Amino acid sequence: MIYFVSTRAHNYAHRVLGERPWVNRVSYARLLDKDSLPAATYIFSDFDRLGFWELERAAHVYRGLKAAGCRVLNDPARALQRLALLRRLRRDGINSFNAWPASDADLVDAFPVFLRTASAHRGNLTELLPDAASLAASLETLLREGYPLSDLIVVQYRAAPIHGDVFRKLAMFRVGEAMIPAVSVHERHWTAKYGQDGVAGEQAYLDDLQQVRTAPHAQAIRRAFEAANIDYGRADYGLVDGRPEIYEINTNPTIGRRDTPHPFAARREAQALSSDLYFKAVKALDAPAPGVLFRAQRPALLNTPEMAGGVPPYEWTP
Repeated sequence: MIYFVSTRAHNYAHRVLGERPWVNRVSYARLLDKDSLPAATYIFSDFDRLGFWELERAAHVYRGLKAAGCRVLNDPARALQRLALLRRLRRDGINSFNAWPASDADLVDAFPVFLRTASAHRGNLTELLPDAASLAASLETLLREGYPLSDLIVVQYRAAPIHGDVFRKLAMFRVGEAMIPAVSVHERHWTAKYGQDGVAGEQAYLDDLQQVRTAPHAQAIRRAFEAANIDYGRADYGLVDGRPEIYEINTNPTIGRRDTPHPFAARREAQALSSDLYFKAVKALDAPAPGVLFRAQRPALLNTPEMAGGVPPYEWTP
């Protein structure tokens, strides 16, 4: 059995997987309230939607499950979230662009940039900002609208159209040790977040099929996952001057159906191949084990004086 752990409001992302008898979806609210958990494979996700206390408690559960011999992917304590990830990728030479906390907007030294939130998956909050003055003005507008400064980040623009004004966002899954290309999306906007019907011709989808067949960027994207300490998720990236630039790693990506309708045969073939490889890799993580793991103790919900020495870990016995 495999358990995908996410926030309750976003467990739809793996709904297609939930149709398999060897997959269950469980929310953090439920997981953290359980007195016992079955031995299984657990995949933790959705970290950017957790509060600090939920994240800490999830990290204790992760360690308890690992100590009890379960296979567990994505350590909540170690996985890098958006801002830390982008800065690490820049530092390690994997990306050529940078990002800054909005509180350090006066230190931004490369333009154009845009503003977005560090958490959630809303995309950009501004268009491209060409200079420090436009950045300062846009930041002040967002603060007046109620966006918390602590959740705003500045990201340097790094993208290029594949032709004309059409942009492509590529994607690749990591499922344990397997690297699996996903189908791309095309838009007449540099964000290329959801895809836009009719903007890509047949050649773009033939290129897409070749990417899925050969996974030419697997080594570079694996480096990004390893730098992020993420074992499962989907990296979204673009190619600029032939170089992959990783924009984010989503630990709770929405999984589409294998037979999604599309007018181009190459796209349908790419989707089916990517889906087959993905499901095969997920199934390989299924490691049934007998018995139930019982929780011996859990952290208190509040930091009481007795807890001043630290939060006790979850402990498990078979």
